[in-house]
Amino acid sequence: MAEKHKVPRTTELEFGGTLGALCLPILLPLTVLYLLLSCRTPDASLLPPPPLPPPAQLWLPETLLLLLGWGALQGGLYLLPIGKVAEGMVLRDGTRLKYPINGFSALLITGGLLAVALPCGLPLGYVYDHMLPLAVSAGVISLSLSLLLYLKSLCAPASAIAPGGNTGNPLYDFFMGHELNPRIGSFDLKYFCELRPGLIGWVRGTPIMTLMKR
Repeated sequence: MAEKHKVPRTTELEFGGTLGALCLPILLPLTVLYLLLSCRTPDASLLPPPPLPPPAQLWLPETLLLLLGWGALQGGLYLLPIGKVAEGMVLRDGTRLKYPINGFSALLITGGLLAVALPCGLPLGYVYDHMLPLAVSAGVISLSLSLLLYLKSLCAPASAIAPGGNTGNPLYDFFMGHELNPRIGSFDLKYFCELRPGLIGWVRGTPIMTLMKR
């Protein structure tokens, strides 16, 4: 029965294969930082290359704490028993995972919390002023979480492995994601990370940027 549910080895590689899996996790964060540094120049020009700031402007422990707190808030809203629960596709072992459909409620609650905190002196301009260290902190969190998820996937059952990340090449499988639906209990980490902190942060962060540029 275990062999029946086992995911076959991945044979078709994407994103340039092993070379892409090596280069993209390095090039993409560097591109983000390059664009942010370019935006800080007087002309916001890509050329000539912007000067590198001192390390103190790239790394601030408080920005890491801010992002961890934001993730914890969204994680708490994810777990709220509001909205319906939907079932996912049938998996190789015949089961279906359940997903809370309460993202819009989380968006509204987040907006309400910000509306209450703003008159109390919440410094929303901090996000605009510290976008660079926030980006570095986000990269650190993303890499750390990715490493933990890959280590977790090594203990996952054979039926839980992702069809596109099962080559046997640790670098490529790490890049593509080795486990299809990594979870801690009922908390689906892939579903959460794809949809909650980033997208809700984007929706709530864009007005902040707009206000700061006025």
